[in-house]
Amino acid sequence: MLEATLDIRTPSRRMHLKDGTANQAERGKVQHFDPWLVANGTNLVELVDCLFSVLTPPPITPGRRHRADAIARRKACAEALIANLVMAALGPSRSPDLVLPLRKLKRSRYDREDVSPNGLRWATAELAAYGYVEVEAAVYKEERTRLIPTLNFVSLLNRHGVKREDVGRARGDETIVLQAEVDHEKVLVDYRDTPETITLRGEMSAINEALEKADIRFDGEKLGPIHLSRRFDAGNSAAPYSFDQHGRLYGGLWESLPRVERHRLTIGGETVADLDFSSMFVRLAYVRRGVVPPDEDLYAIPGLEHHREGVKRVIASLFFRESESKRLPRDAKPLLPEGWTMARVRNAIAHAHPAIAPLLDTDVGFELMATESNLLVAILLDLFSQGVVALPMHDGLMVPESKKEIAVETMKRVSLSKLGVSLPVTEKQIPQPSQAA
Repeated sequence: MLEATLDIRTPSRRMHLKDGTANQAERGKVQHFDPWLVANGTNLVELVDCLFSVLTPPPITPGRRHRADAIARRKACAEALIANLVMAALGPSRSPDLVLPLRKLKRSRYDREDVSPNGLRWATAELAAYGYVEVEAAVYKEERTRLIPTLNFVSLLNRHGVKREDVGRARGDETIVLQAEVDHEKVLVDYRDTPETITLRGEMSAINEALEKADIRFDGEKLGPIHLSRRFDAGNSAAPYSFDQHGRLYGGLWESLPRVERHRLTIGGETVADLDFSSMFVRLAYVRRGVVPPDEDLYAIPGLEHHREGVKRVIASLFFRESESKRLPRDAKPLLPEGWTMARVRNAIAHAHPAIAPLLDTDVGFELMATESNLLVAILLDLFSQGVVALPMHDGLMVPESKKEIAVETMKRVSLSKLGVSLPVTEKQIPQPSQAA
């Protein structure tokens, strides 16, 4: 039964802070506000109703009543915000910061009509006043507004039996997202539909429908609503836009799970197998050059055999540059031996892979990503047609342990069909609790 009152104006405490200090690595993990989340389960619906009844509406002219449509819009904003906070507070992430965009922009295909920045500002202020969230203000062109659910909010959810599976989705959200760069900032493009985008959207609808029907759990509890989208990049180009850059799938909670946490995932009651295309990006570069790639580990560069992760990051950076780099990527330098400069590493890579050397520093990375994501979509649809549930991971996927042989065969077969080359697949071991400790 719900509490009679929710007026608990106690000091808030962050979920993920210890002695008042957040771990910086954890602070980098955030959940982005999804305006399409709604209350679905009875417990959350009742909690939203109760919370909304005690929130103070914005002031209006004395003697006038609040319009019914304005009240409905405010409630939609409060419901969406609370549903997002539930997913942040009860999700797998150890750092449940919720990033909230509050700039007022022109309406587009990505927006939910009854959820607005003004309504979200009001709901945020009210929930903060009751001690359910802490707010970190936006920094112009650097940081968006962040909301941090407090322990008070988590306690409220626990008292009313709210779980992730109580969160649902409103209909109408976009699955084919196009971004462009404007003034060094990524913005959403409100494109016109074409037969291509309609086909792409149909594929994503089939994938989301299959995943929604599947029994996917984390620590025995359902993940909540699943909505994957494909993000394409338009660069600086103008309409008509093409959808051949980037295109990776995003939106699965499992994508941000550290490897040591993946043992907590189950599909249909089974633990998962983590399958990965070996040296995917480099192999796709070979395919683009019309050359059959070697079978060995393509990140094993002579002289750097024990520094695979550093080599991998350098190669990735070389596919996303239009001119020759003079410095090692910041995240790669500590992973390479002392004395290895960018020029030396680049020369070693070009010498080991002369067939793809012409692609280095040509900004071909987003094209390779598009090839990768198109292949992954085809594999997912093929597996679903066989009754196998698979969770996409950019260059691989996770499947029930009992289905991994079927998945490996499908990955090899579909890559041969789509690319003319059967790409090798490896299984990455998922550490178990005793190993992780």
